[in-house]
Amino acid sequence: MSPNEISRLWNRAQEHLDQRRFRRSAWYSADAVCRDPGVFVLGCGRSGTTLVREMLCRHGALGGGPETLFFVKTLDLKYLSVISDIPLAELEALRTRSEHVVRFAEAYYRRMAEREGKRRWIDKTPMHVRALPRLLASFPEARVVHVIRDGRDVACSLRNHPRQRVHRGGIVPNRVDRPIALCAQRWLRDTGMGRVYAGHPRLTELRYEQLVADPEREMRRLLEFLGEPWESGVLEPGTEAGGRSGVLMNNANAVAPISGAATGRWRRDLSAAERHSFDRVAGDLLIALGYAEDRGWVDDPPIVQ
Repeated sequence: MSPNEISRLWNRAQEHLDQRRFRRSAWYSADAVCRDPGVFVLGCGRSGTTLVREMLCRHGALGGGPETLFFVKTLDLKYLSVISDIPLAELEALRTRSEHVVRFAEAYYRRMAEREGKRRWIDKTPMHVRALPRLLASFPEARVVHVIRDGRDVACSLRNHPRQRVHRGGIVPNRVDRPIALCAQRWLRDTGMGRVYAGHPRLTELRYEQLVADPEREMRRLLEFLGEPWESGVLEPGTEAGGRSGVLMNNANAVAPISGAATGRWRRDLSAAERHSFDRVAGDLLIALGYAEDRGWVDDPPIVQ
C-alpha cells in the first residue's frame, strides 16, 4: 500500500471518529447558539479563501486568525496553540470554562479580532463548508462567504498541499504528492456542499477568477453583503508574514499584490492522463459552474513552458 493510500485511509478513519464524537458528546451539542455577527470564509481548500480573508482583514472592522477546524474535527489544543500563538495553558482554561464548542469558538474568535483591534471576527476555515448546516444554525447572525475556483486549478494546487504542518510544537516542512483524481474528489465534494446553499440570504458566492480580475468590484459587493462601508485599503498589499506564520501557514503569498497569474495553470500543469482523470471525477460540475462548455478541454493541446 502506497503512502498516499495509507494517508487517505487514516484521514477517513479520523473523520469518521470525529463525526461519532460530535454526535455523542454534549460539548459538541448542535443546540448551542452564538449571536455574534461573525463572518465565515469557506470553500474547497486552495480556492482563494486565504486571499479573501487577508483582504477582509485589511478593513477597519474585520479581523481573524488561522484555520480552526472547530466544527469538522475534534479540538486539538496543541495545534491551536501553535498556529494562534496563544499559550496552551490559556486555551486549556478556556476549554474548561466553555460549556460547549460554540462558546469556546465565540471566545476564541473574539480574541483573534480584538488582537487586531477589530470589532467583528472572521473565521477562515475552508473545510467548514462541510459543516454549513451547523454554522447557519449555531451562528444565526453570521454571514458566510463561499469561495469558488476552477477545479482544475484547485487540483493542481492541492496535489502538493500542505507544504507545512504542525509537528511537536512547531511548524515544519511537509511533503505530499496526491493523485489528481483524489484532488478532484475533494473539489467535487466541498464545492458541491457549498453550492447546495446557493441563494441562502446569509451566504454569498465569490468566484476567485472574478476577484483577481476586478478586485474592487468584487470587494465592494462583498462588503455590501457584510453590511460594512467601503474602504479602499482592502485592495492594498499586506505586510510580510512576520509573526503571523501560523495564520499564513502554507499561504505566505496571500499578502502579495493581487495577481491572476495562477488562473488557468491547469493548461500547463495537467498531463493528458491527468485531464482525463479529473474529467471522470468532476467534469460535470466543471460544466455546471461554467468553467467549461463541454468536455473538449480534456483534449486541448497543453501549454508548453
